[in-house]
Order: sequence, then C-alpha cells, then structure tokens
Amino acid sequence: MSLKKEDLKYLINTCLSLELYDDAYDYSQELKTVCDNTFDEEERNLYMKCLKGKLNIERNAWKILIDFENYEQDKEILPKKLMKEKKDYLEEQRKELCFKVVNDCKIFQQNIEEDDYDAKIFYLKLKADYLRYYGETASEEDFEEKKKECRDSYQEAYDLCKNKLEPTSPLYLSVALNYSVFLYTLTDDTSLAYNIANDTYKQAILKLLPEKKIPEVESILKSIEENITIWRIEISEYNN
Repeated sequence: MSLKKEDLKYLINTCLSLELYDDAYDYSQELKTVCDNTFDEEERNLYMKCLKGKLNIERNAWKILIDFENYEQDKEILPKKLMKEKKDYLEEQRKELCFKVVNDCKIFQQNIEEDDYDAKIFYLKLKADYLRYYGETASEEDFEEKKKECRDSYQEAYDLCKNKLEPTSPLYLSVALNYSVFLYTLTDDTSLAYNIANDTYKQAILKLLPEKKIPEVESILKSIEENITIWRIEISEYNN
C-alpha cells in the first residue's frame, strides 16, 4: 500500500526529529515519486534536510577515520588497515549519494515553472553542493571532470540570485556562502571567494532592518563574515 503525500511528510518530519536520517531519506525518495518529481518549497526543504542529515553522519565518521589514518602508530597495523577499508567504503557511499542527488536535481529541474526562480536556484545550488561534497573526498584527477559542472552551477545560481532575489534572502546568502567556500577549498581562488563573500555581505547589511531580525539570515551572515576575515588576512599576507 503506497503512502499519501501528507503521510510521507509526517513520517519524514518524525524521522528527522528522531535523527533517523537513513529512514527520512528513504521516505523522501518515496515522496519524490508520489509528487511526480515536483516539490513545493516546503517539500524541497524537507528533502534538503534529509540529505544533510544522511550526509553529515557519513562526513563525521569519515573525518574521524581520516584523523585515525593520519595518526602514526606502528603497533596498530591491523586496526589501521580496517579503518582504511571503512574509510574507502564511506567515500564510495558518498560518491553514490552525491551522484544520486545530482541526477535527482536534473530531473527536478525539468519540471520547474519558467518563473519559479526560487526552485531554479535551489536545485542549481543543491546540485553544486553535492558535487562539492564529492570533491572533498575524490582525488583531484577524479574530481576534475565534475569541477566545471560544480562551478557553472554555482555561478548560474549566483547570477540568478543577484537578478531575482533580495540581498537578504536566505537562499541568496547560502548560495554566496557555499560558492565562495567551493572557490576557496577546491579551486584555491581565494581572491574571488573573498570578493563574492564580501560583496554579498555588504549588500545584505545595507538592506537589513534592525527591527526585523531573522535568525537564519544572521547565522549565514556570521559564517560569511568569519570567512571574509580569514580570507582578507590570507590575501594580505600573500600580497606582502
């Protein structure tokens, strides 16, 4: 018996609250089918939360294994070998998840209304994000083919944000944050990362209303500001 849309959304929210991210992700895939690959804003955000929860569990485990692998302890050869096998497995799992999300985004993009810019930007950003997550563990050679697709998706999303969204839009700010992080971490383009982050930050600050604080906006702006500070110092040291 197939579940209805509202039942699946209820189950997803319940699983998310219980941190059962694998189950939440599985239900989100059912929801995708029931909705015929067309999500409204609420459903898009649910889908993103499922993905983020599933990915973060893997990322945290992977980071622990990386630390373990880098810890030189000659007497622990067998455990280190087992840990490497587990790390390789997690990297393969991440690759599968990331490519699945990228393919899903391409399907969703085919069903977007022409003037639904929020949806267009959302899926461009989501596709780029998961290509970037793949790039975190892939070799430079393996990621080279996907790097251009990642950059082009971020750039297209960023251009749409500048033309169609308010500077204080959480979606706009998150695109600028993630795009600049990609440029800094995976292309070594600190100057462009800084310029995008700094320009976005300045525009948002000018438009913010002191009496209307939005926690999500403030949180993203804080992350952007922290990156700006770090990158400004790096650029200054490099130029000197």
